[in-house]
Amino acid sequence: MRVLELEALNGYWEHDPNTTVDGLADRLRLTLDPRQPRVLVGWGVGGVVAEALAARLTRPPRHTILLDSAEPGLADKPTDADLVRSYAMLVSARRGRPFPLEETTLDPLVERLAQHGFGAADVLRKGFFQHQRTHHFNHRLTSRHTPAGMPVTVVQPAASLYEDLGWDMRVELLAAGGDHYTMLTDPDHTVSVALLLTRWLSPAYAAA
Repeated sequence: MRVLELEALNGYWEHDPNTTVDGLADRLRLTLDPRQPRVLVGWGVGGVVAEALAARLTRPPRHTILLDSAEPGLADKPTDADLVRSYAMLVSARRGRPFPLEETTLDPLVERLAQHGFGAADVLRKGFFQHQRTHHFNHRLTSRHTPAGMPVTVVQPAASLYEDLGWDMRVELLAAGGDHYTMLTDPDHTVSVALLLTRWLSPAYAAA
């Protein structure tokens, strides 16, 4: 297994406005051995890049799997309420503690998170603005991109921020537990995701 991190690419890490999905996919393609068969798995924006990468590989991937990745152009720019909700999910997942969301604005959310021991209010507020900046950048990045039309499998968590992730060219849509973050951090949900992906990631499949 090889993990390719978008954060390791300067254009993405620095939120360069000239960065494109195609440019990121081209950079990642250069790090892969074109002779090796592989299954591509991408999470969130990484799924959009994985679909673009799949179209660029000399040897097409055995399969491309997108974990809670919205199709480019499907969603509007995230609202403040969307960002408050996703930030609460992120903080909860990092702490490994559930946090029922009641607030739709930042200050009440930060106050209640601090009261429940999720961190100091000033640190939580700073974290939100970093989260907001990343989400706005991701939206600009993907909204300008046109998918290559590669067949994909989409895995959507029960508490996804999106009712419909799009991807009309998908092979299938699979359901998982959790939200955008806990599908990969909560053992109750990661096990189910692993079981969903076993048929493509198992040695028997790789040898087929």
